[in-house]
Amino acid sequence: MKASIYDVASLAGVSISTVSRVLNKSGYVSSKTEKKVYDAVKKLNYIPNVVAQNLAKNETKLIGLYFPPLTDSKEILSNTYIIEFIKGVNDVLIKWGYHLLLINEMNDRKEILSDKCRPQYYSFIKQNRIDGLILGSTPVVCSSLVELLNLKMPMVYIGEKLFNQSGLNVYAQFKQYNKDILDFFYNRDHRHIVVIGLEEKLESVTRKFKVEKNDKDLKIDHYFDPVNLNSYLDLLRNIFTQNDKPTALLVHDISKVQQTINLLNNLKISVPEDVSIITIEHKYQDAEQCFPSVTSVYVPAYQMGIESANILFEYLQGTHEFSKEIVVDSNIIERNSVKSPLKMSEF
Repeated sequence: MKASIYDVASLAGVSISTVSRVLNKSGYVSSKTEKKVYDAVKKLNYIPNVVAQNLAKNETKLIGLYFPPLTDSKEILSNTYIIEFIKGVNDVLIKWGYHLLLINEMNDRKEILSDKCRPQYYSFIKQNRIDGLILGSTPVVCSSLVELLNLKMPMVYIGEKLFNQSGLNVYAQFKQYNKDILDFFYNRDHRHIVVIGLEEKLESVTRKFKVEKNDKDLKIDHYFDPVNLNSYLDLLRNIFTQNDKPTALLVHDISKVQQTINLLNNLKISVPEDVSIITIEHKYQDAEQCFPSVTSVYVPAYQMGIESANILFEYLQGTHEFSKEIVVDSNIIERNSVKSPLKMSEF
């Protein structure tokens, strides 16, 4: 039978509270009594209840990780960004002796945004069921989030800083690297560009870019990426069977890039001779695996996970105030899917 704390107390000839003080290293206990307790623990092969110990210290040793409600369990298993981000966070947690708790979202994004319900992470951190929280992508700005930020709760979010001098965040310069991609295309004589991605912020990026260029020949179309692959391919087929075909394509979801190339080939449209493609990769050299290899912006999700966990633990340790932003560089990696400007021709 498994030994209990009562057995340890009985063998050592002390009270249960004394055993608890020794094992939790809380309160004064003489070295003689401490030795009795440890001798009893060794003899009985007693394994302390870690959960109970952490509760006694007012700790859970759990860090919550939350992604917005657009992701489900199947997407988590196939999304390179999420996988790499989790790896980075978990590598830091292991060093600190913490465990990762993935928090699912049961509510609809619109309901959270309209404050009809609270996001799932809210109760976890408010009820001290976790020691800290990481929001793994740009959060839905709702009253619950604002409240937690105002309370300076131990939490980190991904994305551009929401409020001046408030909060902990890691930012990969989403707007900047999307502008860099548009510049990359533009400088290679592309004037009809299609952007396919989920982020609403893409609209403002493309709109601002067109205003800055002030080029009457420039056309940028933004389409929201259908989650379903068949719906995505239908969208793509519709775009490239029109008379006014784009010469450049930005596909945010790298998992759909090879299918994109295959479909274009079936339509007798060649990459990069007829259309140039750029994607976003979160695992280094992922886009190298496509044929042809695809030019990409490398957004280092693993590093973002590490940085997020590091600044969270720094805050938990009291080494900095509740205002710190880590900016992660994202660079374009040129490969074979974008045509040289000297060889550009309309089709």
